[in-house]
Amino acid sequence: MPSNGSVRPPAGGPDPAALAAAAERCVRDTARLLTSATGPLTVAAKGRFDPVTDADTAAEEHLCRTLRTAVPGSAVVGEEGGGRADPGGVTWYVDPIDGTGNYLRGIPLACISVGAAVRGRLVAGCVYDLSRDECFSGGPGLPLRVNAALRPTAAADAPAPLVLTDIPLPGRAGERELRFLADLLDLAEVRRIYSTALALAWVAAGRADAACNTGVRPWDVAGGAALVRCAGGVYTPIGAPPPDPHGDPVPAELAPAFTATAPGARARAFGRRLTERVAGLVE
Repeated sequence: MPSNGSVRPPAGGPDPAALAAAAERCVRDTARLLTSATGPLTVAAKGRFDPVTDADTAAEEHLCRTLRTAVPGSAVVGEEGGGRADPGGVTWYVDPIDGTGNYLRGIPLACISVGAAVRGRLVAGCVYDLSRDECFSGGPGLPLRVNAALRPTAAADAPAPLVLTDIPLPGRAGERELRFLADLLDLAEVRRIYSTALALAWVAAGRADAACNTGVRPWDVAGGAALVRCAGGVYTPIGAPPPDPHGDPVPAELAPAFTATAPGARARAFGRRLTERVAGLVE
């Protein structure tokens, strides 16, 4: 690795472990930028229930610069600035603040999320909890790294599975979505945290048995999907990913809905039932 910290892809292609490490360095650097900021946030609305702040845009601009420096020639697709994927190289999918609504209110449920794809395949992810200084990183075939000491979970001994979901989304509470939530409440403990990336990181860490959402975008799920598979869990994309405007291939994991389950027989069995129900919502 060069002295400036950039990652030079080996002859056979970029090394996923090096990409995960680069993502973690850049995410931590961006977190320091956010935590050092002072003064009130400037807030705008992208939609009725979709706020954006000046912190989101500043964080994304910083992430774009540092990721491109870390991996020269790589592409970035971000929530605020968009961008074009590189079908033949490295593409970073960036959510500068996942859970902006929580962040602007001071609710400690927000994170930075970065996922790396190589030639249309997700290979690494990093999710950083802004309130807990807790960083999750890894990817399929890599070990899950968590900087905090995790208390051993007893999820398998709990009387019911715990599911993280934001279904129904605000403004989209149709009859099918309300019935889905009512049925889920009969089967599981349900938590609504409004941060998809954080939910996926917690599934990867074994804190929740499952997560599911609809109406997600690529930057919401790329980092977390890589973490779930890294931990030996199951990430199931549901529906077709939105077509790339330039006709480039899009990783299947970037579909508009998903279920994710932690490792373990009970979680997997529950996940199969959950996937059937979520698929019914997007048909």
